[in-house]
Amino acid sequence: MKITQLPPLGALLAFEAAAEQGSFAKAAEVLFITPAAVSQKIRGLEEQLDTSLFERSKQGVILTRVGQSYLIFIHEALEKIRQGQQQVKQFSNLEVITITTFPSIAAKWLMPQVLSWMDSHPTIEIRVEASHSKVDFSRSASDICLCFGNQDYPTLHNDKLFNDSVSLVASPQLVASVDNTDKLENVFQQPLIHIDWREHNQNLPSWEGWLKAAGLSIKATRGGPHFNLSSMAIEAAVQGKGLLLGQDVLINDELKSGRLVKLSEVSLPLGQAYYLAYPERTLDNPNAALFIEWIKQKAKELTP
Repeated sequence: MKITQLPPLGALLAFEAAAEQGSFAKAAEVLFITPAAVSQKIRGLEEQLDTSLFERSKQGVILTRVGQSYLIFIHEALEKIRQGQQQVKQFSNLEVITITTFPSIAAKWLMPQVLSWMDSHPTIEIRVEASHSKVDFSRSASDICLCFGNQDYPTLHNDKLFNDSVSLVASPQLVASVDNTDKLENVFQQPLIHIDWREHNQNLPSWEGWLKAAGLSIKATRGGPHFNLSSMAIEAAVQGKGLLLGQDVLINDELKSGRLVKLSEVSLPLGQAYYLAYPERTLDNPNAALFIEWIKQKAKELTP
């Protein structure tokens, strides 16, 4: 048998279990087979590879140097198979829809919509995965990605969801500490909260850009806290830690509750819109297709 020919799956499972347990007997317990069967499978694997994978003793077995290297590849390969099994199981369940999006969008906008959906569709489960990483739909169990811009998924369905803008906001407590807030120059004596979107920073209006749009000649020089999540920046503003250029969609609840107040009617749009990206397979699930249309309608209702 050539070494390039793949070994039986049972032999690889026996090898992995024995390596993890340090014993053929304990591996047999994990696999629900006899120790003799484990020994036979591993002996056959070693013969195919023409090398020893274990050093055997009365105390058990330990991997040889070759065995240690081989285990890394086998464990990774078996893990991918297990993930594939899990995805097959999930894809066959049409009553589960998985959505991936940014943590702040998930917490401040998507989750309230999802909870509303589940109230009216109790048999359909929505799973929200918060991540900044691009979704590989060929490997991921995700059905839909709520993303910023449509440049990352050019070959998929891209449905525009909403545009967003930023507005100048602060907590009522911070505003109360400022003399004559009618003069924005006085307001800008307070710290400025900064958000770092890394590769998307060019699409997030800056303090300098907002001041220019507001017709103010002052410079945004007062330091303040920096965050890489909009939700953290919003919470800092609520706690009175500084002024914030908050995304209107994300600060909607804070404005309604009075935890934040707008200090100007000047708002600046983000450089890109938010989109729903999804592969063709998602539409094979009628529940997912229904949810997509529903969430797009909710976005139209909630966009300021």
